[in-house]
Amino acid sequence: MKKSYLLLLVLCCFFFGNTYAQKGKNTPKQGHEIIFNIKDAKDKIVYLVIHYNEKLILKDSVAPASPGKYIFKGSKVYDDGLYSLVSEGKKMYLNFIIDNNQFFTYNLDTAGNVDLCTVVNSPQNEEMLKFQRKTAQAQKKATEWSKKMKEFEKEGKADSAAVYKEKLKNINTEMQEFIQSLINAHPDYLFSKMQKSYQEIDVPKFTKEDGSIDQEAQVYYYREHYWDNFDLGDRRFIYIPSFEPKLKDYFKKLLYYQESDTINKYIDMFLAKTEKDTFMYRYCCSWLTYEFETSKVIGHDAVFCHIAKTNQLAGKCYWLDEDLLAKYEKRIKRIEPILIGKIAPELVIPDTNLYEDARLWKSSYHLTKPYTILWFYDPNCPTCKKEAKALYHVYDSLETIGKRNFDVYAIGNDDTIEAWKKYVKDNKYPWTQVGGNKGNIDYLDYFGIYDTGNPAMFVLNSKHEIILNKRIDMHNLPQFLEEYEKIQAKKAELHKN
Repeated sequence: MKKSYLLLLVLCCFFFGNTYAQKGKNTPKQGHEIIFNIKDAKDKIVYLVIHYNEKLILKDSVAPASPGKYIFKGSKVYDDGLYSLVSEGKKMYLNFIIDNNQFFTYNLDTAGNVDLCTVVNSPQNEEMLKFQRKTAQAQKKATEWSKKMKEFEKEGKADSAAVYKEKLKNINTEMQEFIQSLINAHPDYLFSKMQKSYQEIDVPKFTKEDGSIDQEAQVYYYREHYWDNFDLGDRRFIYIPSFEPKLKDYFKKLLYYQESDTINKYIDMFLAKTEKDTFMYRYCCSWLTYEFETSKVIGHDAVFCHIAKTNQLAGKCYWLDEDLLAKYEKRIKRIEPILIGKIAPELVIPDTNLYEDARLWKSSYHLTKPYTILWFYDPNCPTCKKEAKALYHVYDSLETIGKRNFDVYAIGNDDTIEAWKKYVKDNKYPWTQVGGNKGNIDYLDYFGIYDTGNPAMFVLNSKHEIILNKRIDMHNLPQFLEEYEKIQAKKAELHKN
């Protein structure tokens, strides 16, 4: 059964709507007029694109006003961000900034020689040009010196090679100092903020009492300070290429496989930094909601619940209509009871004898092994049959060597009770078999089987807490339980200390 998701926002349509075009307080006049004089250009059309989500989104296009002259002019205000001018043949002519001053002239050539580029009436783009010229010069020197260093190394002239190695080190330091001077001179420029965002976080060398490196403390510090070089209250970051990779690195690598409580903590910290700009908050909240709602990773459903309860259902997402909020509320109500860590209710369901006396029905609480697998299946479902055989292989293998640490409480659900009874009789699996669409509670509703369909699997510990609420490869069950026990032992040790 296919799962439907709540996030119905088409981000590109929203984020490039006119309603939310940023108008800076100091804009000299409404609209825009940006002139590009491109020496030797023969293009019949050029394109203006903005950087968004690691992609280039078309914003505008114009034909030449005269040979080599292209004028973007209109009454609307462009979004602030990093833009590119692209040729008719899809060649990148230029990267530049559009800010609250949208009336300027750029002079360039088709070869992209930054030494020949000039800009009039755009101080921020002049700063960017300074950086591009300095970078081009440094790269030219670095290429030459690196070549010489390798030549001397090949000839065995270590002293001469060391000279050029030191030159390379010095030019790198010089570039870092140059970039820092740009950032310090104009900290509010988007270009300055871009350069700052590319800088790595300086993590202190935390040490333990024995003098060894405390890697855990370093990881904790890195998580806490990851966004130090980003102004998350500035919507313009949405339109620069460094933002989306950073989001993915933080939430889909650094935090992705942490426990839900840890992820929730950092999501709250992150979103709090975006709230001073409602546009930025909306973008980030929507991005996170989609990522964790659609994730297949165990435990991420709990993260989605947390995001929705503390944002959408907390009244912070003013843009959502009542119908969509109602869908969020319904979905949270559906999945919250079966999140990892929740207590699974006792199931009391008849076996194939379908006893009328409920006292003779079988309970999911009265099994003897440390773990219980609730296995929901349809006897006519091919996947269910295949997975049941795999489960039996694991069950029987562990039983043979005396290491089976789980019981199976298999719940058959089918409109035809006779088909279910025949399935149980034919397969003779050595675990508890119940079904018949009867029970002390509507277990199909409680465990969301009406939504997900069969098969479905939940693993409970000895306290009847859900420790797994998704199907995994049956052959990975022993490893999963082993890892779970290691984690619990580590938690107990930390709690003791």
